[in-house]
Amino acid sequence: MILCVGGTPAMQRTLCFESLEPGAVNRAYKVSVTASGKVVNVARAVTVLGGQALLATFLGGDPGRFVARELEARGVPHEVVWTEDDAPTRTCATLIPNDGPVTELVEEALPVSEGDIAALEEIVIEDLKEAQALCLIGSFPPGVPDDFYARLTKAAREASVPVLIDAQKAPLRAALEERPFLVKPNLEEVADTLNLPNGEPDVRDAVAGLTDAGARWAFVSTGASGSLLGDDSGGLWSVEPPRVDAINPIGSGDVMAAGLLLAFQRGSSVPDAAVYATACAAANTLTSTSGVIRPADVDALLPQVKLARLA
Repeated sequence: MILCVGGTPAMQRTLCFESLEPGAVNRAYKVSVTASGKVVNVARAVTVLGGQALLATFLGGDPGRFVARELEARGVPHEVVWTEDDAPTRTCATLIPNDGPVTELVEEALPVSEGDIAALEEIVIEDLKEAQALCLIGSFPPGVPDDFYARLTKAAREASVPVLIDAQKAPLRAALEERPFLVKPNLEEVADTLNLPNGEPDVRDAVAGLTDAGARWAFVSTGASGSLLGDDSGGLWSVEPPRVDAINPIGSGDVMAAGLLLAFQRGSSVPDAAVYATACAAANTLTSTSGVIRPADVDALLPQVKLARLA
């Protein structure tokens, strides 16, 4: 079981337009409403790809009840902390025009109480007894301390459960001190986390900085140009994604995390798992809904991913 933990799920509205004009009335020709947010996307992708996931998160209000129903309908196991004051889970929107870039409208999560935080931590600690991997992903709602992922990383290390972290800034800095198995930020997030020099950060410096700070493996994405993977012994690999006609790239990093853990759990080396994860990320761009992939697309794209050892 891959235990997926995060604090900011969402009810996601995806609207498709012939074109999108700021300041004008824009009428969508297609609308879909799904459960989303990073932690939801990871757990759903693991499930769709034939793995066993367990999602642990906060939910509240009517949007939260919608997310819970969607998880149930999609066969995604979940354990939920219902917020004390029933604070509604956030609602986000994706605007996809036929003739331009995708626009994401993000609602910030509402605060959670100390009791909610303690309840989620208790769930995770208990579920680690059955987990084969732990995914800690996404930002925190207000109220969650910066060391929350660090505490869970320490608990997982003591239980001999490998941890993947997709976070940034103070939560990632704190978690790195607990020596996680793998971290997966993008290049901009690494620059913000490690205070890399201003200007265009160097991806090799980003990988080295993460492993020097405590990560055993670091997988840093630079978007469509690919990713760089490195380990704490100085090994370095480039991963080049396939070229696709992307519809919606949002959520690609989430399904990449799912692919990494799932392939590693199934016996792949970390570099080979990075290849599978990259095919998953590319497959995500081929659907209009963020975090939704088709296994057939992953299989078709996998041979097109290029892995090269650099050091």
